[in-house]
Amino acid sequence: MKKPDLQYLGKFIKLFSFKGELIMFSEVNPESLTNLESIFIDLNGSYIPYNTGYIKPHKKNNYRLQIKGINNEADAKYLLKKEIYISYDKKLNSKSEDIPFNIQKNFNVFNNNDFIGKVFSIINNNGQCVIEVQINSKMILIPLVNDFIEEINPKKEEIKMILPEGLLDL
Repeated sequence: MKKPDLQYLGKFIKLFSFKGELIMFSEVNPESLTNLESIFIDLNGSYIPYNTGYIKPHKKNNYRLQIKGINNEADAKYLLKKEIYISYDKKLNSKSEDIPFNIQKNFNVFNNNDFIGKVFSIINNNGQCVIEVQINSKMILIPLVNDFIEEINPKKEEIKMILPEGLLDL
């Protein structure tokens, strides 16, 4: 599967047990993870599907995950620091209503249908999500709030926004 068909879920941050369980960092509500039967793991630019055995809340923003077929520490170690994705047909609920999890780096950002730049990074600071957009040679922080977002098109990798006057001049 190609990355544009997928949305970011989280990242494996550490091993949990010698039986192949992993700890995943993700900023989604635990309810979004119930009945999640499969995930895609970025292995060197290829998005490989894996079936999940279970996903359980562990600590804040951490989830204990068992992947079917991963039954030992050595296999699980290979997946450490790998990013995890799910298909767009699965709906993710973020912990903040203002964090659209389908936005990725390098998305094109438009203001009133005019191209202004590309997403350089996504920053989540205590529930307030902002995107850092490179406009010419400077970086601008734009809050990701529903009032500013007109449309997000993951297939085209675009975010259409209607920004208040002066925001891009800061």
